[in-house]
Amino acid sequence: MHNALSGSAGQVVQARDIGSVTFAEAAIPTVVPALVPAAPATFVDRDLQLEKVLSEARSASTERGRPPVIVLRGMPGVGKTALLRRAAAKLGTRFPDGTLHAAFGAEGTSPAEALGRLLFALGVPEKLVPADFARRQDLYRSLTASKGLVAVFDDVTSAAQVEALRPNSGASVVLVAANSALDELYADGAVDVRLDPLPPEHGVELLGRICPDGRISAEGAAAAELVELCDGLPLALQVVGARLASRPQRTVQWLVDELAETNADTVNEKLARVVDTVYTDLPDEARTVYRVLGVLVGPHCSAELVAAMIGRPVARVRKDLEQLYACALIDEKADGTYTMHRMVRTHALGRAEAEDSEADRTGWLSRAVDWWLFGATAADVAITGRQRLRIADPARLLSADAKTPGALAGLAWFERELSNILAVLDAAAARGWHERVWQLFEASFAYFDARRPLASWYRAANVAVESAGIAGNVAAEARCRCLRAKALQELERYPQAAADLDRARELASGDEWLLASTYDFTGNLALREGRFDDALGWFRRALEINIALEHGRGTAMQTLFVGRALAGLGRNEEARETLERARALAVAAEAESVAAKALLATAAVCLAQGEFDQADLVLERAASSAKDVGQSAIEAEAATLRASAARKRGRAEEADRHARFAAEVYERMGSPRAGQVLAWLGV
Repeated sequence: MHNALSGSAGQVVQARDIGSVTFAEAAIPTVVPALVPAAPATFVDRDLQLEKVLSEARSASTERGRPPVIVLRGMPGVGKTALLRRAAAKLGTRFPDGTLHAAFGAEGTSPAEALGRLLFALGVPEKLVPADFARRQDLYRSLTASKGLVAVFDDVTSAAQVEALRPNSGASVVLVAANSALDELYADGAVDVRLDPLPPEHGVELLGRICPDGRISAEGAAAAELVELCDGLPLALQVVGARLASRPQRTVQWLVDELAETNADTVNEKLARVVDTVYTDLPDEARTVYRVLGVLVGPHCSAELVAAMIGRPVARVRKDLEQLYACALIDEKADGTYTMHRMVRTHALGRAEAEDSEADRTGWLSRAVDWWLFGATAADVAITGRQRLRIADPARLLSADAKTPGALAGLAWFERELSNILAVLDAAAARGWHERVWQLFEASFAYFDARRPLASWYRAANVAVESAGIAGNVAAEARCRCLRAKALQELERYPQAAADLDRARELASGDEWLLASTYDFTGNLALREGRFDDALGWFRRALEINIALEHGRGTAMQTLFVGRALAGLGRNEEARETLERARALAVAAEAESVAAKALLATAAVCLAQGEFDQADLVLERAASSAKDVGQSAIEAEAATLRASAARKRGRAEEADRHARFAAEVYERMGSPRAGQVLAWLGV
């Protein structure tokens, strides 16, 4: 065992040979979104198509009921994305409210994920973005109702994707790229703009811009033949042009001869042939990185992840990735992660299957799973500490003296990696790596509980429960069922939550600590349903076990829950004493989120006794503590109580402000409590 740091990173945690994982705070959104990537500098031709797009976009007006939709259609690699970006850049000044962007396709995002990103760009704090698709769509429509936006949707495969993200204003314009016709959009008035491969003269011009040292003009006939061999596809021309630019001693004819050696008929075959010539010329290390990218699951990757997969220093891998970027084989995102065009990814996977053994490919993916598992474990410990009950002990990955990032940085890491984690859970389950599936889910619970993206939480829980069962790990299945029951409780699907908890208690029999946890979750369900006597009984049983085991955090937590149950029974003075004891125990155990929850529960008792000034003070402390550790759920509950208190005191404007904040947080979680808060408060 050893700790070693390679490359550079802001906050790094290491253990064994996992490599490094960077944690950073989430970026603050800009006021005016500008999400469309810059247009390529080597753009050529397309003057007629570009003018048609710009002309149709000028019809956008507040007098229209819906924004105009322009669909760019053509085969993969023909340059639709480049034209979209070029048009968006030219339209920017005409549409002052900004540009939006989403990419779909096999390697792209889902409409729900895209809505979340667009809402964040429109100024909705990331932690307040609803988890539920319908609520995201409602909020998006409200926010875009009076705006003039350019919405760019790339690699669209169905009209439904466009409809889900269409801005709700005729003053906006929608630009779409698709490989096939989208009849539903055309029936609704969309304008079709078809892109064909570049004619020879424009293909040669593009090559000359990518490789501007005079070789293209000096070898005009060879350049024209090169365009023909690439079928006039800008994507292929970008790749061969980048190769020529990096080989100043080579002639154009040399590359033509190399490409002409292999016959190809289809577009995919021609692109594969072009990429093959570039791939063959790469150094061995860069070729390995390229093949690794083909094996990866998830929409994006980092240099740290790839380094962990192949056991190389991050700095060396980053150089390899930069070389692949220079060869136009990958793209780099603003956050420093990398993506790969799906056609190129298919080629990369094909090369991996041809050159690397099944054991090698499996090993790469296995180490990727380990990297995400390590990162999630480090972030989990950063958010909730080491004392919380876990079936998978963090010490198996993190040494006792390992430094972890702050809670907010840990939450930000989960935000960045969530789509990858969901993809890797499915991939690991398909490979039969069931132990790591439930471990990764359990490690992610700290994030799910703090931010509560309920749809993702429930989806991940289903995979984890099944994997734990297949693995025959009774304790893990009991734990995962408890964590799924919590998601079901938040979704107000109480009978299903109760069924999970009944089974979890059966599985946990004989394990006192785990059994105490099932009592905890069962008591919380009873508390949510208003069965306070039942809840008190469950919590006291859990408390007794935690005291006997001398578990500080668990004792503080169960003392808190006992106080909540006492408050529900109207035993307010006893509840206050219990809650103060819970807060002191939480502080002693360095359980900040538990201390914040104890303050929250104390404030609720103060309100029940009409002590509004005291409640305000306590709620302010609770909200501040929750914000410091990124506990959105506690912030929402504090805001709900503050709204209730303000309303009782006749402070309507203050009640409205707090209630709306709480509703937005619950919206982000996909919780039914959002509508309940507004309805209950009459807002």
